Amino acid sequence: MRILVLLLLSCALLTTVAFGQAVTVQPSVSVVGEAELQVTPNQIVFTFEVVTTDPKLSEAKKANDAAAAKTLGVVKGFSVSEDDLQTDRLTVSPRTAGEKDPRGRGTVIGYEVTKRFLVTFKQLDRIDEFLSRVIDAGVNRIVDITISNSEMSKYEQQARLLAVDDARNKAEAYAKRLGMKVGRAYVIREEEADTPGYMTGYGSGSGAGAGAGDIETTDLSVPHAYSREVTFALGKIPVEDKIYVTFELKP
Repeated sequence: MRILVLLLLSCALLTTVAFGQAVTVQPSVSVVGEAELQVTPNQIVFTFEVVTTDPKLSEAKKANDAAAAKTLGVVKGFSVSEDDLQTDRLTVSPRTAGEKDPRGRGTVIGYEVTKRFLVTFKQLDRIDEFLSRVIDAGVNRIVDITISNSEMSKYEQQARLLAVDDARNKAEAYAKRLGMKVGRAYVIREEEADTPGYMTGYGSGSGAGAGAGDIETTDLSVPHAYSREVTFALGKIPVEDKIYVTFELKP
């Protein structure tokens, strides 16, 4: 009986110790560090398409090759390097008749050939002249325009470090107000920064249209004189970062 009582007391003591350890709270402060930079753009990435159509696939392809070659010649004439120019896609799509076409819905009446180019353009004072000339050469669809900076990774790192500094400054301000000091950080959680760069416009086409009558090549209006005025408002690129940090607090 005596042994049983001792065992029960030992178990109760251990339970009390374990419970006491479970409710021990480490003094800490959790903060959100934030930073934002405004970066000046130094390049624009254009996504162009040269689209040609013809009742005969061979003729549509031939016309597309000619327009694409002329376009590439114009692009290179603006001192765009090989690294900043890429043929991204080539698609061939049948064009079919619509419901009201006497030839019958679904009948193949021609073909559409599309070449897509990605061009990184850095002469920001010649944007409008550049666009006028590539449209004149054969570009008849502008799919995407992205304004960016070629050193974005550097600015992302700067924003990251500033967010860390902001987190520590906030923690120290709280701690000082409470008569305490900030110790080591033992929880760090990163949140992805907002997209570095922005798009000014986006358009797309399926290339598998339906219609009646003869096929006509879609074309953008070609200017007779090339503008030397810059009509693009490039603005600034926001680069943001956010980090969650928990610091220990010391007396």
